[in-house]
Amino acid sequence: MKRVAVLANGPGELWGWARPVVKELKRDGHEVDLVLLPCQFASGAEERISSFLEADHVTPPGRFREVLSSSGKRPYDCVLQLGGDLLYGRLLARDGKTPLFSYSYGPKKGLKACMEVFTAFEMMAGQFGKAVPVSIVGDLVPDALAMDTGVSPWRGPGLKIAVFPGSRPAIRRKALPYMTEFLAAARSFLPGAQWVVLLFPFGEARETAQWEEAGFDVTAAGTGVVLAGTDVALTQPGTNTLEMFHAGVPSVVALPEDFIAQVPAPVLLAPLFSLPWIGPALKRRAFRRYIGRKGYLCWPNRLLGRELYPEVTGSLSVEELADRFASYAGNPAWRDETRQALSGADRGLKDAARQVKERILCNLA
Repeated sequence: MKRVAVLANGPGELWGWARPVVKELKRDGHEVDLVLLPCQFASGAEERISSFLEADHVTPPGRFREVLSSSGKRPYDCVLQLGGDLLYGRLLARDGKTPLFSYSYGPKKGLKACMEVFTAFEMMAGQFGKAVPVSIVGDLVPDALAMDTGVSPWRGPGLKIAVFPGSRPAIRRKALPYMTEFLAAARSFLPGAQWVVLLFPFGEARETAQWEEAGFDVTAAGTGVVLAGTDVALTQPGTNTLEMFHAGVPSVVALPEDFIAQVPAPVLLAPLFSLPWIGPALKRRAFRRYIGRKGYLCWPNRLLGRELYPEVTGSLSVEELADRFASYAGNPAWRDETRQALSGADRGLKDAARQVKERILCNLA
């Protein structure tokens, strides 16, 4: 049996990546330490969320030095980093003395220090370059969806719409008043629809009442359970778009310009974007340049090379967003065409968590 350190940072990596990997390692009896790293994308609930995982020990953010000091007395057999700055993984691997592995959707600094890098899709693998040892193992997101439990919130006939308000409290606080107005406008376009907000596992207990007062139904079921009965989803860019991709759910990805201020900035640019008056304008300009360079905001569109999921961005009023969303959600032909396209999409290898485990053990043999 091996002693493995699994490093994770943001909410998407912790819930969508670390959860199935930890479960797979524990299935074979390996000892797993889960180390939570500092992250500008953190939701603030990572330590609480980690209690749902099966790790033998969890180290909260800010206590990485303790892990470093203890690892010298009882070393790990390997380190697996899921997202975040690889400086942490390299330090814990003690610059090559312990095998270092990484699972990543794209290139980053320090990957050359890894014994092997794992990624989800062939398109992603092509971004790393020949100097990095990359293996395509499949996407961990569907493994996480298969772990979700709970009671489906859907009831009766009518259009079933899932709303994803974000994993971070700052975005949800910003979204609540906006979405309250949005729902009032959207109901005039989509009468009889059921609107369900997904807060689990990132939301706090008090938020349920706030969203219910706004007119939404709130569910504590896992995303995989909810998406199984969803007709269409409204979401922001992020890992959750891959959840909908793998579940085959038609979705609209929205990021009104008013929300750009809530998008975490790279650490080096954060002070610039925080400047009074000029900071927000610089951030909006950088965001537009990012879209122009990347082409698409959400991963499904980037994987497919076309805008299957409509991306609604720019300066939008609540009424304009409601109208745009309803033009898709209320169109049965668009929903059917999207589902058909998703059913034929290549979702890559299955059982990614098992693939990761087996590749690690093969390297350690």
